[in-house]
Amino acid sequence: MKRLVLAVVAIVAVGVGAWLLAVGMESPQQAAARAEPPAPEPVVVALDRGYLNGPVSMTVEAQNQQSVVITPPAALTGVVTSVDRSAGDTLSPGSVPFRVNGRPVFVLEGAFALYRDIRPGDEGDDVLALQKGLLAAGYALGRPDGKYGPRTQAAVRSMYRSAGYAAPEVAFGTLDAAAAPSPGASAPETAAPGAAAPSDGTTVPAAGPGAAATAKGPGVLQSEVLTVPRLPAVVEGITTVGTGIAADTGLLTLGTGQVVLTSTLPQGSVGALAVDAAARFTDDSGADATARVTALEPTETGEVTVSLLTDGVVRAGSSYVLTIDNPAAEDGERLLAPVSAVVTRAGRTYVYVREGTEFREVAVEVEVTVGGVAAIVAAVGDGDAGVVLGEGTEVRVG
Repeated sequence: MKRLVLAVVAIVAVGVGAWLLAVGMESPQQAAARAEPPAPEPVVVALDRGYLNGPVSMTVEAQNQQSVVITPPAALTGVVTSVDRSAGDTLSPGSVPFRVNGRPVFVLEGAFALYRDIRPGDEGDDVLALQKGLLAAGYALGRPDGKYGPRTQAAVRSMYRSAGYAAPEVAFGTLDAAAAPSPGASAPETAAPGAAAPSDGTTVPAAGPGAAATAKGPGVLQSEVLTVPRLPAVVEGITTVGTGIAADTGLLTLGTGQVVLTSTLPQGSVGALAVDAAARFTDDSGADATARVTALEPTETGEVTVSLLTDGVVRAGSSYVLTIDNPAAEDGERLLAPVSAVVTRAGRTYVYVREGTEFREVAVEVEVTVGGVAAIVAAVGDGDAGVVLGEGTEVRVG
């Protein structure tokens, strides 16, 4: 047994010695070959189809195209006692955004403020404007004719009733002979001395001493109507309870017109962005929506304001993240290659297309280059008529 063990040890020792001798006898050529780096493998990329200018994203704010500050008419004085709307609300014709001295103040669409308190029997441009405003608010009164008759009075009563108030009852009638004005003179519009102020909704006498009041009817007080150029409108700012009314008090700031998406960017961030570029985003309804760049306007600070219009459901004052896949509004996608894959030689341009382990030189036409990307068209060489270049075709870089 002892002899067997010694024999096995001897055999192992001889084998190890032979291996060490073989390693030590490596030729210089073998050592040099082993020290050389492996042959470089060519770098290839696949042609892509897309836009020369890559996608960009931006955060935009939704706002109305126009903002209008509404100040009080001269007849409105006192203090704001209640505010019933807030920023972001929509005011429709006939709305009551706030109350002054406990009385409602209506908003109606109109080009000018009422210049008098309107009584039954009055006629004029202000009555015509009032009728159009009532119609826009949904109150039926027939064809506007500038006359404050029974149908218009009924519409006024309805407007006040919808707000939970009674329309002011005003006295109207004819002057007696002693107090009648001279021919051509206009009847006075002011109340008789001692009459209650119009803003409290009480009776307003038709004229001064000598007037023979024959009836009472619903009136419209200057102090209870704000005329707004365009309705509906979004409330961007509104007065607060306790505000004293003065001639320059900004009671309302209203946004009108179409909602616009805007973003102000540094000049360097605008890049190739162009008018008519299409953006995509998620609107307030959760649906995929699109927007279109309508203007790029430089600012005094050297920035650029980007404006977009959308048919999506958006709310003034809200923010949205837009992605623009084709910021330069290119006509269509192009076949793209890195500039490093394009070789120019003797006035012609080539790419090297991978065919198995080999590369084939194919003449191409470069349409345009932006940055490190070139837009190429199909092979143009006489011998390359059968070569089809497309998305996924592998070409050598460098």
